Amino acid sequence: MGLTLNIFTLNCWGIPIVSKNRKERIQALAKYLINSSHTIVCLQEIWSEKDYLFLKDSLKDILPYTHYFYSGVVGSGLCVFSKWLIQDVFFHKWPLNGYIHKIHHGDWFGGKGVGLCRIRYEDKLINVYCTHLHAEYHEDDMYLAHRVLQAYSTAEFVNLTSSPADVSILAGDLNAAPGDLSFRLITQLPALLDPFVMKCEGSNPAFAKPSGTSHNANNSYSDSRTVKNCPEGKRIDHILFKVNPEWEADIINFGNPLEDRVPGEDFSYSDHNAVSLELRIRASREKKYNQREQSADDPFDETIAQAIKVCQDATVIIAKSKRTFLTSGGLMFMFLLGTVGFWPNNILSDIIKLILTGFCFFHLIMGTLWNNIEMNSLKAGLSALENFCKTRSVLKH
Repeated sequence: MGLTLNIFTLNCWGIPIVSKNRKERIQALAKYLINSSHTIVCLQEIWSEKDYLFLKDSLKDILPYTHYFYSGVVGSGLCVFSKWLIQDVFFHKWPLNGYIHKIHHGDWFGGKGVGLCRIRYEDKLINVYCTHLHAEYHEDDMYLAHRVLQAYSTAEFVNLTSSPADVSILAGDLNAAPGDLSFRLITQLPALLDPFVMKCEGSNPAFAKPSGTSHNANNSYSDSRTVKNCPEGKRIDHILFKVNPEWEADIINFGNPLEDRVPGEDFSYSDHNAVSLELRIRASREKKYNQREQSADDPFDETIAQAIKVCQDATVIIAKSKRTFLTSGGLMFMFLLGTVGFWPNNILSDIIKLILTGFCFFHLIMGTLWNNIEMNSLKAGLSALENFCKTRSVLKH
């Protein structure tokens, strides 16, 4: 017997206080989902527990099974809603998650990772992975190594846990476009398929226009200066899949299901565009979705080599930052120690000393404890990549 899956994913931009029209957008999303035919929904950036509970209550009649992945200081922001029983859940938190002092970025406070919900439909198992990788934020992309190791960790997690499932779905904001190193790691190691590049037979015209999901000109929250050069934006939100060799999948619909604006309003559902995928799973006749076979010129070798290079470069940068933090912190400490007894006895001097002491403490902590944590996390990922590379060489010979 076959199975039809209708998956929906959206980065909801649900930051309390900061995100514009958050309450109205969450309400509009709930209304849309109530009237939709989606059977599995993966959401990111649901940072308010109240928003999650509102969605849970609103969708209880059509998507009665749900799970929120609690993590970090404010929660991972990840949640899954399902029409069918969520049998097992597990959250894999990444060791590298941004920086605690980059409060305006906030990734560290979310304790990000990849959440797994194993869903049972009759005698079939469906692995649903919901995730949200670290954003770039700047052109110099100071978080490249963080995101690459998050991608590799996610790829290995999917690769090691997907075998019992009849079908595996990875959905979320990967902050990586096709061709990016992070995207290649995720799609090449567990051999996940991108429906965007596959033929969509019998697609509904309303769904057959998949485009950029971030900084898209059709989104009310996109920066006009950013979209000027690339109106289509970047396709960084994805639904990827693979099926057990005993099954095969037909793509029924794929695209961006939400309207450009919330009905009756002048704003979009989020600063990202949603993605949906409808799959029909049936018994395989040709077993065309087998695991990727290794070959002497496997492109994944190059992907792994690039990932190792990124991590090696990052260790050099981290070592330099340690020297910088310790030098600046040490100089401030010596200055404060050497000027004891020379400061005027007034409030202004006390405030200046307090500020300098705070900066001194921050730099010394960053150069010792935090630097060691980041370096060890990076080394853990690097050693895993190097081990993977070595074992592949042995297996080939």
